[in-house]
Amino acid sequence: MKELERRTANAIALMRKSGVEYIALTPSPNFRYLTGFFEEGYERLILFILTVNNDRVLLAPKLANIPSWFNRYSDIVLWGDEDNVGSIVDKVARRLRIYGKKGAFEDTMSLRTYELLKEELSPSGTVLASTVLRDLRIRKSLYEINIISRAVKIAENIFSELYRILSPGLSERFVASQIASLIASEGYTEAFNTIVAFGENTANPHHIPGSKVLSYGDLVLVDLGIVVDGYVSDLTRIYSLGPVPKSVEDNFTALISCFNEAISIISPGVRAAEIDLRVRSCLTDYGLGGNILHRTGHGIGLEIHEPPYLSITSTDILDKGNVFTVEPGVYFRGNYGLRIESDIAILDNGDTIILDKSSKDIIRL
Repeated sequence: MKELERRTANAIALMRKSGVEYIALTPSPNFRYLTGFFEEGYERLILFILTVNNDRVLLAPKLANIPSWFNRYSDIVLWGDEDNVGSIVDKVARRLRIYGKKGAFEDTMSLRTYELLKEELSPSGTVLASTVLRDLRIRKSLYEINIISRAVKIAENIFSELYRILSPGLSERFVASQIASLIASEGYTEAFNTIVAFGENTANPHHIPGSKVLSYGDLVLVDLGIVVDGYVSDLTRIYSLGPVPKSVEDNFTALISCFNEAISIISPGVRAAEIDLRVRSCLTDYGLGGNILHRTGHGIGLEIHEPPYLSITSTDILDKGNVFTVEPGVYFRGNYGLRIESDIAILDNGDTIILDKSSKDIIRL
């Protein structure tokens, strides 16, 4: 509750700065950020409204699964399928005195919901909710970093179990299903569909696990993440069934060197683009510049991809509280690919820490 009150107070300060009288959120990461829970409404309207006067109202269908503690944080207005939801929105708007006022609307709400709110609230102007909440969500509190750290630890535990899952003759799709089952058996969910790639498929950064079976001499690339209380982790490790060719070892050594160079310059005030540029320059020095297919990293939190973005075109400036991946990769189409990925946090004292502690070396099966 204390964390939610902190977020609410900061959001109100930014709303005032932006000239916004209220923020209206449908189920989304932004919704979870300001409510502390997530409930999918599907075609039924679920709407959280926060005003600059610190009024909070949740509109939700009667069948919604709302946490028991939530009525201590916000008013709740329930509606049924027999009700006219538009008139309910209108009554709430007039009670909160936001009718005809400028509002910040959830970026991802459906067009149908937007049209309903536009009709019932008659806003004098609208902005995207991200314009208010982006700067808050990009700087994680210690509370949030601790949750992400738990998600990282659980992901590392899953990686440690791959020794008994990866066996010759098994398909990528089967291994991915086993990983999903293992995650579920631990009481968690995947942050995204786990990437499992064998052999030449490792050269596709976003490979979808298929029918290819694991054979002697194959590299194995696994990219997975875990959700804990809405927050995610995102890690990649590489395995080898059999000895690793010297050319692969040499390129992996170069990759680790460039990964370490990226880590060495991370601190508050550094341009996120500079991290990407440094990795590209480093890999180019090793003769691998033509094998780069993606940016160096991205923020993680309530979403698997969020600011700050460690890309050459990014305008983000690293700051205290940022949590993000560093994941340089090099890819040789039709042959193999290499990627190592860690989750990084910048603490309030400015220290940079790598949240994952497990080995980043190629693991021999």
